[in-house]
Amino acid sequence: MITLHDILERARAAGQKLAAGEALWLFAAVTRLAAAQKSTVRSRLVHLDGAGAMQLGRFDEKRAEDEQGYLAPELLERGAPAKSEPRVQVYAAGALGYELLTGQPAPDPRKGPGAELAGPFADLVRIAMAHDRRERFGDLQQLREAVDALQRPAGADSERQAFAALVARSEKWAGVPDMDRAALAKLIEHVSHLGKQMDAVRSGMADVQRDQQDLSTRVAVMESRGPGQSVVVRSGSGFAAGLLGGLFGAAVAAGVLFAAGLLNASAIRALAAPKPAARTPAPVESRPGPAAASIVPAPPPAPTPTPTQTPTPTPTPTPAPTRPSPAELARAVAEAQVKRGDLELERGRYESAAEEFQQALANDGTLAVAWRGLGIAHLMRHDEESARRAYEKYLQLAPGAPDARDIKKAIAELNARAKIGAGAEK
Repeated sequence: MITLHDILERARAAGQKLAAGEALWLFAAVTRLAAAQKSTVRSRLVHLDGAGAMQLGRFDEKRAEDEQGYLAPELLERGAPAKSEPRVQVYAAGALGYELLTGQPAPDPRKGPGAELAGPFADLVRIAMAHDRRERFGDLQQLREAVDALQRPAGADSERQAFAALVARSEKWAGVPDMDRAALAKLIEHVSHLGKQMDAVRSGMADVQRDQQDLSTRVAVMESRGPGQSVVVRSGSGFAAGLLGGLFGAAVAAGVLFAAGLLNASAIRALAAPKPAARTPAPVESRPGPAAASIVPAPPPAPTPTPTQTPTPTPTPTPAPTRPSPAELARAVAEAQVKRGDLELERGRYESAAEEFQQALANDGTLAVAWRGLGIAHLMRHDEESARRAYEKYLQLAPGAPDARDIKKAIAELNARAKIGAGAEK
């Protein structure tokens, strides 16, 4: 459970501001509760739980006032009325609306709101916070009716989803620690160290690739020779020798893995297949060779023997790595765009979120989560018809989704409100 006061303070500390649609929904919900309970409003009395349910705490007139911006101007004068007086309650509700819409603390009651208060609800909030109490709404019920006239009430499930997202986002604002210069310098140093490590890894990978290319060339030469040929294979590096032993050792026996790291392809062929018809192998070294193909260890590096015949290497093209199909690439891009859209939703940037989800669907129209995100973004932008269509498409693609039941309820509410709106227009 968290208070609206804490959410607003965290937002200010993190340099964030509630989205306009989100602020209006909160203002309408608080006004509705306050009018039903005939209760005086303070931001610290508005509670939200993790599921998005809202509660309005009881106001205690005897408690010392810690939110001075919520005091009507007449309360600062002699003969002040009670804080539960209807027009005083209207002023306090207007002060909360000011905080939600501007992101700033409620102004000094003697000065009132300035040019920073703008938008479709600005005039309504100014009336609620009028310096002359006679110019305000008569009570909280009149204020509620004025709010509902400007904006149709949201469905209960839609409200809870929006408020739950706000609570989750406020937890992230609270989890961001202040970073001083020393901590920032340490972070930069750590990132620089990681960069050097990555450079070393890239350099090592380049060496590995060169060894692999050399290995592929040698194997091609070995394969081009007929059975019975005795070949001396030298590994270009320790890594290449280990890799060569690992590749061919699995084909013959475990014992070959622990040989000198030098392999003969013809020996493997002779072990794997019957010997060919009688054939006199042509020697390729000055010393006598064995009748059958064998694995010949490489001589020590100092006296390097020179073979009498040096075959011309015939490099074979290395097979190109398997590339993902265009459809796979498009889906990967779409999934990344969905993640960006979810992040924009958490930040309250619903226009940007809708754009990200639409781009994701342009890449892969079958990605169900993109339709779900687009529905939420449309709903927060008060485009209920588009939200309903997006939700329906989501359920078509993912009928067994864990939140399918909640989405069906949201669609039912949107359909009911659309019918009510159509009837009102007639």
